[in-house]
Amino acid sequence: MGMKLVIVESPTKAKTLSKFLGKDYVVYASMGHIRDLPKKELGVDVEKDFEPKYINAPKASKVIRELKSKAKEATEVFLATDPDREGEAIAWHVLHIISEKGVKLNVKRVVFHEITKDAVDEAFAHVRELDVNLVDSQQARRVLDRLVGYKLSPLLWKKVRYGLSAGRVQSVAVRLVVDREDERKNFKPEEFWSLDALLEQDKAQFLGSLVKIAGKKAEIANQSESDALLSDIKDNFLVDSVEKSDKKRYPYPPFTTSTLQQAGSNRLGFAAKRTMSVAQKLFEAGFITYHRTDSFFLSQTFLEASRGFIKGAFGEQYLPEKPNYYKNRSKNAQEAHEAIRPTHANVTVKDLSEFGSDEKKIYSLIWQRAISSQMLPAIYEQTVVLMNSNEGKYTWKAGGSTVKFDGWQKVYEKVTKEETEEEEKADDEEKLAKIPDLAQGDKPALIELKPEQHFTQPPPRYNEASLIKALEEMGIGRPSTYAPIISTIQERGYVVKENKYFYPQDVGVVVTKLLTEHFSDVLDYGFTAHIEEEFDKIANGEIKWVPVIREFYDPFVKDVESSDSKLNKKDMTLLEETEEICPDCGKHLNIKLGKYGRFKSCSGFPDCKFAQPIVGNGNGNGSGEVLDETQLGKCPQCETGVLSVREGRFGKFVACSTYPKCKFTKPYLEKIGMKCPTCNEGEVIVKKGGKFKKTFYGCSRYPDCKYISNKNPLKNEPSVQE
Repeated sequence: MGMKLVIVESPTKAKTLSKFLGKDYVVYASMGHIRDLPKKELGVDVEKDFEPKYINAPKASKVIRELKSKAKEATEVFLATDPDREGEAIAWHVLHIISEKGVKLNVKRVVFHEITKDAVDEAFAHVRELDVNLVDSQQARRVLDRLVGYKLSPLLWKKVRYGLSAGRVQSVAVRLVVDREDERKNFKPEEFWSLDALLEQDKAQFLGSLVKIAGKKAEIANQSESDALLSDIKDNFLVDSVEKSDKKRYPYPPFTTSTLQQAGSNRLGFAAKRTMSVAQKLFEAGFITYHRTDSFFLSQTFLEASRGFIKGAFGEQYLPEKPNYYKNRSKNAQEAHEAIRPTHANVTVKDLSEFGSDEKKIYSLIWQRAISSQMLPAIYEQTVVLMNSNEGKYTWKAGGSTVKFDGWQKVYEKVTKEETEEEEKADDEEKLAKIPDLAQGDKPALIELKPEQHFTQPPPRYNEASLIKALEEMGIGRPSTYAPIISTIQERGYVVKENKYFYPQDVGVVVTKLLTEHFSDVLDYGFTAHIEEEFDKIANGEIKWVPVIREFYDPFVKDVESSDSKLNKKDMTLLEETEEICPDCGKHLNIKLGKYGRFKSCSGFPDCKFAQPIVGNGNGNGSGEVLDETQLGKCPQCETGVLSVREGRFGKFVACSTYPKCKFTKPYLEKIGMKCPTCNEGEVIVKKGGKFKKTFYGCSRYPDCKYISNKNPLKNEPSVQE
C-alpha cells in the first residue's frame, strides 16, 4: 500500500496527529501560509475583477519543494488544515502549489475540531472536497483589506505623517477608543448623596439604606439636603416587613473565542494575542477543541462524558436531570462548530505536566467553564427588610444573602476579577452583607447615620476585554480577528495601553478625524458590520465575492482621489483650538500634531510661523514629544534653547527645545533614587536593551561598574531618601 500524505499547518499539530494515524500516513507541516499577496505592491488587479496576484512566500521555498516531492510520491493527499475560512484558504493555496501539469493527484479535504483518536477517525471516514465558498470569503476579506490599506495609507503619509497606515477593521477599533475618550472629556459629573443608617438588633449591627422620602424615591442632591435629613431623622426605626426568597444563579455557557479572550484578560491579565497563542498550543496538542468559534454548542459525546465526571467527582446532587443547552447569541454561529472545551472531561490541569504555567492557567479556565456549564445552578437565600422611621416619613431597606447550595460554583472558582460586566453585576447581589434575624415590629437601635457624597461617573475606558466585547456586539470582525486587531492598533501607535486601559494617541485622533470626515463608510460601525455579514453570505454560497468588492471599491476610490486634492495638511494635523494668543501676531494659537508630537502653532500660519513645543503633554506615541524640561538647564550647544526630556521610539532622551534648529541630544539617565549596591558611587538607572528593548537596571558609572539587575533593586534595598 502506498504512502498517504497529510498536510497540516504546524509541526506540533503534525506530531499530535501522527499518534492517531497508521504507519502508511506521513504528516507534513506547511508552516502556515505558503502563498500570499506581495508586500511591496497592491497585488490586486482592479481592472480584472480584483484578481489577486499571489506569490510564494520567500521563506517557504524549502517547504514548497518538499511538499511537491512528497505529493508526487503519495497515493492520496489529505489537506487537514484548521476548520475555518483561514484554514480552508491555506489548504486551497497548498493544493495550487502541489498541483503540477502532468501530475495527477488524489486530493481530499479532512476537517476535525479536536485532535483526538475518535475525531480523527471520523474525519478521515468522511472526507470532502475543498469548500470554494469558504475560500472566496477569506479571499474577499484579504482583497478588501489590501485595497483599503494600500489606497488610504499613502493619503495619510501626505496629509498627516509619513509611515502611517490604515486598516478597514483596525481603524474602526481605534475610532471606538477615540469616541470613548471624547465621551469622557465631554462628560459633566453630577453630585448626589446617599444615606445609610448603622443599626443594631440583639447586639448585631447591620446597614439600612434610605430608599424613599414621603413615599417618593430618595434623591439627595447636595450636602445641604443631606444635612437637613440628618437633623430630621429620629431614632425610632420600625421593621415593616421581612421577606426571604431563594434565588438561583445559573452557570455560564462554555467559552467562545470572544469570552475566552475576555476571561484571559480580566482573570489572568493576558493580552488577547497571548491567550490565543496559548489556546493554539493546547488545540494542536489535542487538549482542547478548536479555539476560533462563536458557538455554545457541545457535542453529545462531551455532554455524556462531562455528566459522568460530575456525578463521580462531586455527586449526583450537582447533576441536572438533563444536559444544559445554551442558545447562541451570534446569528452566524455554526452548530457544527463546538464551543471551546477540553477534549476529555476527566483530564484536569494536573495532567498537563508537559506544559508551562500559561497553558495550565488557560486550560484550567476552559475546563472549569465547560464542566460547570453542565451543573446545577447555585442557590442563594436572599433576605430583604423594609423599615421606616419618623412615623413612616422615611423608608429604609436592608438586605442579606447566604449560600444554600454552591452548585456549579463548586467547580468554577470565584475570583476577585470577574469576566464581564454582566457577571460583575450578578455578583453584586451576592456581596450583600449578612443581617441578623429580624421580624415585623422589631425596633432596631440607630447607632450612626452615614451620609456619603457621590458623583456620576463617565463611561470607563476600554480594556482588552471590553473592547473585544464591543467589537463582537457590533458585529465588527470575527473570532479569529480580535487578537490581531488589538495588537495592530497598539503596534501602529494609534492607542496605548496603560494600567490595562486603552488611551488614544494624538496620531490616532488625527487619523480617526480624517477618516471619519472623509471616508464615513470605512469608519461607520454599521457599514463595517454589514461587510462582515456579506463575507458570511459569501461563505454560505449565497452571493459572489467580486460584486461585494466592486460595490465598496468604486465609490471608495473616488473618495480617495477627491480627498487627495482637497485636503490641506495643516488642517488635518489640528488637534485643538485654544484661546491663547500668539506672542508674534496676536492671533489665536492652535495645538497641532507634528513629526515630534504636539506643539503650539499660530492660527495665522503660514503668514505667521510662530511655533512652540508643548511641555509635559505625555502623549507617549514614541514621536519625540517633550515630557519634562525642569532642572535640566540651557542647551550647551546653542545656549538659547532649554534641555528637555523627550520620548522617542527607543525610549526617553534629552534634547534641545529649539529642535529642529538645534539638534543637540544626549542619553537620558532615569534614576530610581538609590546608590549602586556594587560600587556605592554611581546611581542605579533604568536602561533598555536587547532585541526586544527590555527594561533592566544598571549603574550610571558603566563600564567602570558593571552592575546589572533584571529586577528593581528598590524592592530589596533602601533608597537614598530612606
